[in-house]
Amino acid sequence: MVMSDPDYRRRLAELEEGLKNPNSAIHVDGLLDGITAFVTDLDHPAIKRIKNVEHFLERYARSVELIKNNRMKAADFDVVKVIGRGAFGEVQLVRHKATKAVFAMKLLSKYEMLKRSDSAYYWEEREIMANANSEWIVQLHFAFQNSKFLYMVMDYMPGGDLVNLMSNYDVPEKWAKFYCAEVVLALNAIHSMGFVHRDVKPDNMLLDATGHLKLTDFGTCMRMDKDGLVHSDTAVGTPDYISPEVLKSQGGEGCYGRECDWWSVGVFLFEMLVGDTPFYADSLVGTYGKIMDHKRSLNFPTDIEMSDKAKDLICAFLTDRTERLGRNGVEEIKRHPFFRNDTWTWENIRQTVPPVVPELSSDVDTSNFDEIEKDEAPEETFQSPKAFAGNHLPFIGFTYSRECGRLEEEIRLLKEESRNLRASKEELDKKCQLKTEELDRLSQEYSMLKLESVEYERNIVYAKHDLKETQRKLEVEADNRKKAEIMLKEKEKQLEYEFSTRQQITDNTVHSKEKISNLEKMVNDLKEKLRQEMESSNKQKKLYTELQQQLQSSKQSLLKDNYALQSSLDAERNARLTESSRAQELADRLQALYNGQEEFQKKERSYIQDIQHMQSKLYQLEKNLSSIELERDSFKTKWEAEKQAHKETVEEYMANKSREIITGSANSDAVRELQIKLDQEKVLRQKLDAKLLEAEKRNSELSVDVAQLTQSNQSLKAELKMEIDKNKNISLQVEQEGQRRNLLNTDIKNLQQELQRMKTKEKQQAKEIEDMKEEKKRIDEEIKKLKEEGSVSEMQITELTEQLEAETYFSSLYKTQVKELKEEVDEKNKQIQDLTSDIQNMLQEKDSMGAQLQLALAKADSEQLARQIAEEQLSDVEKEKTMLDLEIKEFMSRHKSEMNKKESTIAALEKMKFTYESDLDRLVQEKNEINKQIKAMSEDMAKKPDNNEIEKLKKQLEDEKLKKIQAVNKLAEIMNKRVFADRHGGKNKSAEAELKRKEKENRKLQQELTMEREKYNKMIEKMQRDVLEAQQSVYEESQARQRLQMEIDAKDSEMEQLRQKLSLSTSDSMSIYSGNNEDSIVSSSEDSANTYMEGWLAVPNRNNIKKYGWKKQFVVVSSRKVLFYASENEKQNTDPIMVLDIDKLFHVRPVSQGDVYRADAKDIPRIFQILYASEGENRKPEDGAQEAVSSAVDRTASIIYKGHDFTPFTFRTPTSCDSCHKPVWHVIHPPPALECK
Repeated sequence: MVMSDPDYRRRLAELEEGLKNPNSAIHVDGLLDGITAFVTDLDHPAIKRIKNVEHFLERYARSVELIKNNRMKAADFDVVKVIGRGAFGEVQLVRHKATKAVFAMKLLSKYEMLKRSDSAYYWEEREIMANANSEWIVQLHFAFQNSKFLYMVMDYMPGGDLVNLMSNYDVPEKWAKFYCAEVVLALNAIHSMGFVHRDVKPDNMLLDATGHLKLTDFGTCMRMDKDGLVHSDTAVGTPDYISPEVLKSQGGEGCYGRECDWWSVGVFLFEMLVGDTPFYADSLVGTYGKIMDHKRSLNFPTDIEMSDKAKDLICAFLTDRTERLGRNGVEEIKRHPFFRNDTWTWENIRQTVPPVVPELSSDVDTSNFDEIEKDEAPEETFQSPKAFAGNHLPFIGFTYSRECGRLEEEIRLLKEESRNLRASKEELDKKCQLKTEELDRLSQEYSMLKLESVEYERNIVYAKHDLKETQRKLEVEADNRKKAEIMLKEKEKQLEYEFSTRQQITDNTVHSKEKISNLEKMVNDLKEKLRQEMESSNKQKKLYTELQQQLQSSKQSLLKDNYALQSSLDAERNARLTESSRAQELADRLQALYNGQEEFQKKERSYIQDIQHMQSKLYQLEKNLSSIELERDSFKTKWEAEKQAHKETVEEYMANKSREIITGSANSDAVRELQIKLDQEKVLRQKLDAKLLEAEKRNSELSVDVAQLTQSNQSLKAELKMEIDKNKNISLQVEQEGQRRNLLNTDIKNLQQELQRMKTKEKQQAKEIEDMKEEKKRIDEEIKKLKEEGSVSEMQITELTEQLEAETYFSSLYKTQVKELKEEVDEKNKQIQDLTSDIQNMLQEKDSMGAQLQLALAKADSEQLARQIAEEQLSDVEKEKTMLDLEIKEFMSRHKSEMNKKESTIAALEKMKFTYESDLDRLVQEKNEINKQIKAMSEDMAKKPDNNEIEKLKKQLEDEKLKKIQAVNKLAEIMNKRVFADRHGGKNKSAEAELKRKEKENRKLQQELTMEREKYNKMIEKMQRDVLEAQQSVYEESQARQRLQMEIDAKDSEMEQLRQKLSLSTSDSMSIYSGNNEDSIVSSSEDSANTYMEGWLAVPNRNNIKKYGWKKQFVVVSSRKVLFYASENEKQNTDPIMVLDIDKLFHVRPVSQGDVYRADAKDIPRIFQILYASEGENRKPEDGAQEAVSSAVDRTASIIYKGHDFTPFTFRTPTSCDSCHKPVWHVIHPPPALECK
């Protein structure tokens, strides 16, 4: 048969192994993907026209539909929320409908990946997540696909990414150390699988529900060769985190290893500690330039605290690849001193509590993820092809199921188990066969032994019959003996227990005496200390009244000590009572021993009587034995005599018989008689023999009984002797116990006397305590009075402090307002000067323009008048401001002198407080020593806990330590919140308030401060009125200036129109075309003059789009200005944030991805860049020497084209170097532009 061919069976097994192996190209899931992809790619009208394709679809269409319906699909999950979106798809939070398990499901568009030629993007990610069994890598549970998307179902990480954590917390170095260590371990897991990540950044570091880190997004991973290197000609990664060697690989044959990931770890550590990446720049070129020049561009900010170890680690990571830390393996990173700590190790870091544990409300909590807007863009998909395109072929083999791998592993284990069971079964069969043979042999031996046992049993029955009687007697004697032994053992145990109890009582009594003497010494010491404290308190009360509060605390501590001593005395009294009860218990036990001795003596007498009875019985048996022996001897003599007579009779009979033979039958009668006698003699002989046998048997029995009785008698005598000896020993022990009892009674009497003395001492101490309580009550009354006075003073000081703070605040506020007013006045003067220059220019052009500018001149005169009025008002405001400055200076000097006085008072109080605190510390130390002694006494009297209790207490201690660590981490998390970042200084204020409460002169200060406050309030009211008037006048002036500025802008446009008409009227050679064009220009200029545009724009926030995003501003565009406001409401009430002159704008252009690579790709078409003159120079030819321009342009002459007079105009863009940030506007020489006059 074919199946018997071993080569064919081997090939089938190899094929079957490939079908079952999930990593094989011919795995069953890959084959199902293949048939599904072929049917999907062929199921188009244009392709179905081919006959073979149509037959193929008819054959497999239903099977493919069955495959789609029964395999894992998106309909098996409920979508909870979209938590992320990228270029190829989005990430959804989903819940499995059947198991209710929560996962993160990643959707990748097949169309987008094929369109961008990135179809291999997901293969490395799928392989790593599917085959990795590391706790540092996000696990892939399922991977499947349909006609539009690839789906990857992964672990959901509810803690969000580290970007979210760094935005919510100020990360301390301790946290950075923890997360950096977990990133190192996660990257080591990737490297051990043979991959380089190449895109390590906080966005790809996610936190699970417990707060631990896991790596994700393995789309940029690349497998290393046998030398640990990768070869790539494309720079892959995020610009801020990319390493120099990866940048150098762009466009060439790049070769680098796992050290590029350690560079990214250094950037990540720097970002956590500082808040920004080390090589940040607005443009892509600037960032890459800093990375390539990292030796000079890596700088640590001075305003951020960072340890030297952290700086050393960052520098070790951000260096050349040949010197970079980690190039020789992860162990050299683990040995760096930055990671040394007492909280975790590299082995147990996963089991420790992380710095931040996410607070989750449910298993689908998404509070740590940003809100994702709904995607309104139309969904793109494959167009219906006209020929076979194979759009789904690149995705064959993508499907994966972790459950399938587990089932295959279980099947493999079951097969191994079945093989093991089969082998064990064969071994058991062999053993069973051997055991069967051995059983047969043993059964034969058993039958033989059974026959022998029957014989032995027969003999045993006879022996048992003989032994039963003797056993019965021996059992009776043995029971009696056992009872006696048991009683003796119990008595011995009782005596030993009583002896040990008495010894313990003796030791406790001696120890109690020592304790009592120690306590008496302590009480005397405490009395002496109390007397010293009373004397010191009387002295201190004279020095300062507020010392009573410290004295109260010391007295309270002494009272606590006395109470503790009283409680210890009560405990000692209870111990004495327990000792007396123990003594009574010993007396009772001794009486019980006496009673037991009497009972034992009674039993001894009964034993003696039994022995005597047995001896009399033995004597009677011996007597009977002797009588039987005598009877036996008599029977024996009789038997000998009969035997002799019988012998003689036989001899006589033989003689007679011989004679009868001789004589014949004459004597037959005599023979008969002799025969009868002979018969009688035989019968008598038989009877005698029977009696003799019976006598011998009885004799043997009696001899055995006598021997047994003799033996038992001897044993009883020995036992009696032993019992007598034991009785003597017990009597001696009883006598000794009586002596001990007498000694205990004397000790108890002595203890009672000592207890009586202690009671008298206790009464004396109670009396002293009562005296101290009366003293305490008196002191409490004094302290209560002092507290009332102190509370009044405290309220007054608090009120004064609040008033002082308010006045200080108002003072600083007025200073800032005055400063702002001065700056505003300066700015107004500057603007007025600008307006003056503009008006002068207008006056110069008035003669040439004629009557049409009369209205403008009149308005300029009115503006001049308004300016003069404003200058007069500003001069008045300046005078009032100088007066206010003088008054503020005078008040500040007075306030400074008062504060110096208060500080001197506070220093004196602090000195007194220090002395009191030292005394209090000394008393507390003495109290702690007394408490330690009392605690040692209580521990000596207490029993030690057993091992189980110790283990339980150790476990509770570990739990408490863990809870403490969690609480400390939670507190650190709360304190590192940005909300609490600026809250400090409260302790200083509370300390000042605590010290100010002790000021004795607060009433006087309050009166003075009240008067000063009234004066200052009046002055402030006056100043406020003046400032409001000045602000109103400045506001009115600014409004008037704005109106005038707008009118000037309008007149400028009218003047431009008049100038153009004048030039048209004087022109001789104008064509029809040029005239029409001129009209169009005029009309467009009129439209632009009357156009007034406004709306919202988004500008970069703090010049860092990545970290701070965009900021909306309201923009107003007029003919000459571009005004930026924070909001639309502030347009009428406040000044603009920024003003751009239209004539300073150079260029407006759209941006590319390289200009703003940190912005989203969808926002690129909406972003434009404005170039304007903030630095550098803008000049016309007549302003100075012109730079070199094209030879076609005349350097001095104007260019006239279609009625326009163009002047060459050179400008330079205000740009800076991307590497060193120095200005380069004066280096670049652009060609001139043409400006119409």
